[in-house]
Amino acid sequence: MPATPASPSAELSASDGLLQTLLDVSLTGIILFRPVYSPAGNGEIIDLDYVRLNLAAQRMLQKPEYPATTFLTLYPNAEEAHIFSFYRDTFLTGKAGYHEAYYHYDGLDNYFHLSAQRSGELLVVSFTDTADHERSAVENALHESKVREQAARAEAELQRQQLYSVFEQAPAMICIFDGPQHVFQFVNPPYQALVGERPLLGMPIAEAMPELEGQPIFGLLDQVYQTGETFYAHEMLVQLDHANAAPQNLEKRYYNFIYQARHSLQGSIDGILVFAYDVTPQVQNRQQIQTLNEELAAANEELHASNEEFLGSNAELQQTQQLLQQLNQQLEMRVLERTQQVENALHEARQQREQLRMQKSLLQQILGQTPAAIATLSGPDHRFTFFNAQYQTLTSGRTQLGHTVADVLPEVVEQGFVDLLDNVYLTGESFEGVEMPALLYNSATGQNEPRFVDFVYQPLIDEEGQTHGILAFILDSTEKVHARQQVQALNEELAVINEELQATNEELQVTNEELGDTNNLLSRTNVDLDTFIYTASHDLKAPITNIEGLLHTLLDELPAASRQGDVPYILDLMHGSVDRFKRTIEHLTDISKLQQEHAQPATLVQLATVVEDVRLDLAPLLRETGAQLEVAVTSCPMVSFSEKNLRSVIYNLLSNALKYQHPLRAPRIRVRCQHTEAYLVLSVQDNGLGLNEQQQQNLFGMFQRFHTHVDGSGVGLYMVKKMVENVGGYISVESQENVGSTFFVYFPR
Repeated sequence: MPATPASPSAELSASDGLLQTLLDVSLTGIILFRPVYSPAGNGEIIDLDYVRLNLAAQRMLQKPEYPATTFLTLYPNAEEAHIFSFYRDTFLTGKAGYHEAYYHYDGLDNYFHLSAQRSGELLVVSFTDTADHERSAVENALHESKVREQAARAEAELQRQQLYSVFEQAPAMICIFDGPQHVFQFVNPPYQALVGERPLLGMPIAEAMPELEGQPIFGLLDQVYQTGETFYAHEMLVQLDHANAAPQNLEKRYYNFIYQARHSLQGSIDGILVFAYDVTPQVQNRQQIQTLNEELAAANEELHASNEEFLGSNAELQQTQQLLQQLNQQLEMRVLERTQQVENALHEARQQREQLRMQKSLLQQILGQTPAAIATLSGPDHRFTFFNAQYQTLTSGRTQLGHTVADVLPEVVEQGFVDLLDNVYLTGESFEGVEMPALLYNSATGQNEPRFVDFVYQPLIDEEGQTHGILAFILDSTEKVHARQQVQALNEELAVINEELQATNEELQVTNEELGDTNNLLSRTNVDLDTFIYTASHDLKAPITNIEGLLHTLLDELPAASRQGDVPYILDLMHGSVDRFKRTIEHLTDISKLQQEHAQPATLVQLATVVEDVRLDLAPLLRETGAQLEVAVTSCPMVSFSEKNLRSVIYNLLSNALKYQHPLRAPRIRVRCQHTEAYLVLSVQDNGLGLNEQQQQNLFGMFQRFHTHVDGSGVGLYMVKKMVENVGGYISVESQENVGSTFFVYFPR
């Protein structure tokens, strides 16, 4: 945009004297404009520079011949009045245009007739101002309409302030955000009390409440602002620095709240209305009940495991638990019903298009359909000026507008509630009652029934600071009090159960001592058994060696004629029996050594290296069977275990996977490793013969063999189990017959 307007000689030729004279004497205003384009270079016209005004235009607009500023700078409301768009479109189309506009901004209050035509790179505008002559009836009517519109706007602003005043005095937490940055435009005292003296108005929520970063609040506000869809929160956890002390751990509070998009008169979203109330006590009560449920369930399990004589008590505990669960469900249903009522109250308000009507309707919905009983009382005699459906229900349908509390609800006079209203009206100080007992008339029974109520009597203050009425905000807390009483009774029952558990624990202590004696006896028996195995394995070596020598001698001494018929076959059977007996003795020796190596120190062993060594040892068998071995143990590089024993574990599992292959397919073996919280888990999976459930139960016993077509003694997996258990681990198997097996070895971390 040029700093100074162009000289007229640059636009009009000096030879155009007749045109110059015509412009000067014309009674019609003439303006020459030059378009101002967007710096983005997209050809968009964003404003108009003045090139020149003739004398008539200078007089009607009270501007100099060469204004130094742009059109929209002088008349920013020209966009709203659609004058700028008329100029822009006329220039872009190149066609002459005509427009009428009433402009009552920026010091003008005139009805203009406008015509425009593009000339080269300039726009020529001719206009007349009705202020130069008497206005027509239509123009006067339009002027009066504009005046009425301004009065209506002022009235709307007054009503908006009155609405804000009601919001200020409401006991619920209410605030209004403006714009996409969610700037606090309005905050009532209960909402401000969330953060004490911390300033909120005029600040974006991200700056005013930075501790909400990482919580869902900012994202929810953005979602409502972008989509226009109302958000209903039920018992959402919100953590704030309520005392502005920057604690390390923020207090946990729970809220039910509604985010309702606010629309401008043009229908676009320009803000968000928030209505919230604190439901932390309800959530904590439910959590306490849930804790009691868990404690009762644990007590039930301990009693059942301790003695069958306590089955009767367990049944009573189960009934108590069911009662608690039903109570918990009832409490949750009540909260859901109340939340649904709030959602219904705000649903209709979302359909309003005009901002003032929408706000008034929203307030009517909040006061009329909120789950709390709400009424407004006027004057010192407390006459009803408003009450919602919940209040009418609480009073059995007796409330009537214009009547006093004493007339409509005579039973509350003697109970002191009218005296409380008198004191609030006289002092201007609010009164809050928590779980106060009250006798309220029930039209169904015709009797006064005891109830408990939480309520607030909030004085309504006028602009002069005088109390002119009272806002009554009441919640029926009868069910909450009864629930707490039930919790107290259950706590007493739990104390009795704890005494019974203590007696049971003493009995279990005696039982544990007896089990300790039994374990000591078993330990001595195991030692004797190990000694027997060791002795047997050594004492049998010499006789079996002698038998093997005698067989060789017999074979050497037999004449050739005697080596016919069944003799060679019988000799082979005898040699086979001797070999199997020798292998059994060797396995007994290994088992004996394994028992003696119980305390063998563990070291950090590279798992991948041990697996590779075993693969090289089994390479001939892998080639012979055509097996495919897949190894993926990089996630467990080191294992705390005896290296010799780890090699035995892996060798046994891999060799078994090859020996017990399925006859119809080549072996496929997968070796994997993963971490759990307490163990490093090595898995070996194959596609071999598999095991049925009975075989799986006996798989890790000594001398257990299920397939006779493969040589073996049945002690390999028993020794693997012993090696792993000696260091505090264990082994398990998952298998399906004719599909394959997966062995899991759990090494302590």
